[in-house]
Amino acid sequence: MSASLGQMTTRTVDVERWEWTSRRDFTRVLHALHLGLGRPDFAEFDRTIDEISDWTMYTRAVEKVAGNSGLIVFLELDIGSVISRDPDAKPYRAVRIIAGNPVTMESMTRSSPAAGALAPITVLLFETADGVHLRYDTVSSSAAGELSEEAATVAQRLDESVKSLIDSAV
Repeated sequence: MSASLGQMTTRTVDVERWEWTSRRDFTRVLHALHLGLGRPDFAEFDRTIDEISDWTMYTRAVEKVAGNSGLIVFLELDIGSVISRDPDAKPYRAVRIIAGNPVTMESMTRSSPAAGALAPITVLLFETADGVHLRYDTVSSSAAGELSEEAATVAQRLDESVKSLIDSAV
């Protein structure tokens, strides 16, 4: 029998999920989302920020590559392309966008380290018979009271940025 070096706790969190349904074409909605998101060349961006030691210069470098939503796409998963490979599945289009901003993340995690589990954010876009759906689980609700007042304010601003981005896409 080995001695435990750690402890695990479980907690249930109520999450506020925002969902939009659009009658616009899936491709147009996805394109509209892309218009508000930065999509830098990460090899070049990483080289640029690795050479920066000044915080003000770092924030400017991030702002330069962020979209008008203030967010940068870190990863985009084409879930629909995987589903379409299964001969027994009814294919549909679905994309999961994982986006964030390192400066926003720093603003939350400096006073609430656990906020690092909430950044970057995820927007799910999928198509069903009634239209194109966009889902976003708010960072401020996901934190369930674990954020400092400062971090909670940043999380609420982040949620509003994502809401504005999605509103413009639908």
